Amino acid sequence: MTLALPASAAKPFTEGLVTITLDDGWATQFSLARPELNARNIPATYGLVTLAIAEGWGGYMTLAQAQTLVAEGNDIASHTLTHPDLTTLSPTQLVAELQGSRAWLESALGLPAVPNLVVPYGLQNAPVLDVIRQYYASSRTVNAGRNFRDTVIYELRANDVARSVPVSTVQGWVDQAIAEKSWLILVFHEFTNGTPTRDTEYVTSDFEAILDHVQTSGVRTVTLSEGLALTERRTHPDLTAGFFVYTDGLQNGFANWSWADHSLDETNVVHAGTSAIRFEPDTWNGLMFHHPGLDLSQYESIRLWVHGGTVGGQAVRLVLHDGAQVLGSIRLDTALGGAIAPGTWQQVTIPLANMGASTGTLQDIYFQDDSGTDQPVMYLDDVVLLPN
Repeated sequence: MTLALPASAAKPFTEGLVTITLDDGWATQFSLARPELNARNIPATYGLVTLAIAEGWGGYMTLAQAQTLVAEGNDIASHTLTHPDLTTLSPTQLVAELQGSRAWLESALGLPAVPNLVVPYGLQNAPVLDVIRQYYASSRTVNAGRNFRDTVIYELRANDVARSVPVSTVQGWVDQAIAEKSWLILVFHEFTNGTPTRDTEYVTSDFEAILDHVQTSGVRTVTLSEGLALTERRTHPDLTAGFFVYTDGLQNGFANWSWADHSLDETNVVHAGTSAIRFEPDTWNGLMFHHPGLDLSQYESIRLWVHGGTVGGQAVRLVLHDGAQVLGSIRLDTALGGAIAPGTWQQVTIPLANMGASTGTLQDIYFQDDSGTDQPVMYLDDVVLLPN
């Protein structure tokens, strides 16, 4: 593993940073999580669904409780009016969700500004981002990974701590942020003192254990606003090196729609940076990275790094798809000119013409098992579309 960072995330902070974000405005955040945060003097960022509070939806905080959060020095971010999938809205609906939420929070909570957005479900695309940029200074997704000083602040990565995520995993994330001087944003939703009944519920005692580790590790805790103030505030990706699909996490609007056993946050076998993709290509399962749409004619080739794990020889097909039909495909071993090698990273640059792809709207990139059998784990890293 190397700790050299790719160009898209080349600049660490002076120290590791951790942010606790609590999404939606659930009542248990106030009754169960807030006391634990206050006891340790850790300010948090609360992403509030504004109509849930304004209209008194069941299970959510009251306005008085939200005002208490502000009085206690916590950070407030917008989580829209009603928590819709922003990519499904009409332009008028989109503006209403974004503008209306910010205006209500500023007025009801007496805030001079609410500049940051927590994106519902982490779903945004290019048209949505164009509107987000008109009303907010940043947007936080739920794409896993850490952030650096030069991370695009409209694609902030965050690790969702669902009920199945053990304390030890989160502690490892914290330690990694300290080691690489990156910014880790953790996402929590509901809390319970009993047995979780939904993926969004987290056991309070486990939350306490995470906060204790944060405190004893000495890592600097910051709110979302405080963390953003330490970045370069880069608002657009640097495309001089190509249009990145993955470097330490999905980039440039790509979303993870995979159905294979995989991780986008592998830290033990990494080509460059801090993370790679671990992928077990079994019985036609695959990775699927979805984008709202790219003009394929703007690109000449796709470049990536491949590692065969301990065995190698995997049969995996790379497929470019427009959502309805295949634009082009090729086996990785064919593109490499030989079998995927074990124990080493191999770079492969594949001209789109060699895949039979030249034009069309690219929406999906697949890496799919091409054997129909169980195959050993392999790894991918630094996937980028190279322009003409």
